[in-house]
Amino acid sequence: MLNELVAFFRDIQLFESVMLGVAGGIWLLLLIWSILFGLRLAFRKAEASGASSVPISVIVVERNEEENLRKKLQGWLSMGYPDYELLVVDDFSEDHSLTVVGMMRLKEPKLKMTGLNQETRYSAKLARNLGMKAASFDKVVFIQPDTLTPDNHWLPAMATAFSKNKEVAVGYTRFPRAKGYFHHLFRIESFYQQTESMAFCLNGLPYVANEENIGFDRKAYFGINGFAGKIGEEFLNLELVVNQIIKKKNNSLLLAGNTSLERDLVAGKQDFRELYYKAFVLNRYLPFGIRFLRWWINWLRAVFLPFFVVCIILFKPLWPVFAALIFILAVIRMVYLKRLLNRLSESGIFVTSLLYGWLIPWIRIFTNWRFRYKRRNP
Repeated sequence: MLNELVAFFRDIQLFESVMLGVAGGIWLLLLIWSILFGLRLAFRKAEASGASSVPISVIVVERNEEENLRKKLQGWLSMGYPDYELLVVDDFSEDHSLTVVGMMRLKEPKLKMTGLNQETRYSAKLARNLGMKAASFDKVVFIQPDTLTPDNHWLPAMATAFSKNKEVAVGYTRFPRAKGYFHHLFRIESFYQQTESMAFCLNGLPYVANEENIGFDRKAYFGINGFAGKIGEEFLNLELVVNQIIKKKNNSLLLAGNTSLERDLVAGKQDFRELYYKAFVLNRYLPFGIRFLRWWINWLRAVFLPFFVVCIILFKPLWPVFAALIFILAVIRMVYLKRLLNRLSESGIFVTSLLYGWLIPWIRIFTNWRFRYKRRNP
């Protein structure tokens, strides 16, 4: 083996040198990425929840969510945090949602309600704007009607971030284990999108992937005129606003299972498809540097394995070296995936998320192409 390697490098040609240089460059860049955006996030020390008590408005926008409101509101009203309100914004429901909230409001001083009184275009954004105006406190966080009651550490962690003069607290939202191929894929893709955005935040390129479990200052919302100029965007809501507010040093990561939220949702094929579509639309509103880095690293990850397979075929004496380099990146990915999944209390997706991670660059390229094609050819 050693003699073959010596003979190979003694007779190496320009083409072979270029190929090996490209392979080494791709590997080195992916190694740096894995360390900074994988291991660094996975092993980042969790921020402790202090004794701070910052008033917070928890806002839920709902439409025809009678069952979820009946089952879940009481838990949200029974949290031990001393200074918060639960504001329900009704988006012109046609079931008994208003009755459920109204009856509960008679007994619960922390519960407030408001809503749209007629069918309106862009009602999802208008309802959120109404919630921002009706909130009693400056710090707000939006949840979905199907969100389960969180751990008692959740609001204190938000308050600790705000007490340290952070303007945006970035939390994680998970989904339950359930049967269904697309639900499983939805959980994995949601995990990757959210943890990727957290890794970017940690490395000074902040953005958020969704509007749930994101605490922020409503003064900042009104400071940029809310949804002004973007009210017609169909896939995004508060993501449009928070990604204008969030800055390099004004965000805090709530990177733990007890500061995460869980939604009582079983996703289907359409939910999975829309999760991808939302990510593509969101990308258009991100700063150029973030867009370029996401595009660049996606293509690096896409070509890595095919390029290394070609190199193994062309340069057979070097196959142990290429195999070792692939193995090193694979081990690093396994370590940070396992660590992140444990920290965020995600279960049952380690093996599939590991496999999905190798395919995700090509899935994103294909789905992005399909999304663009459908938009051009409705």
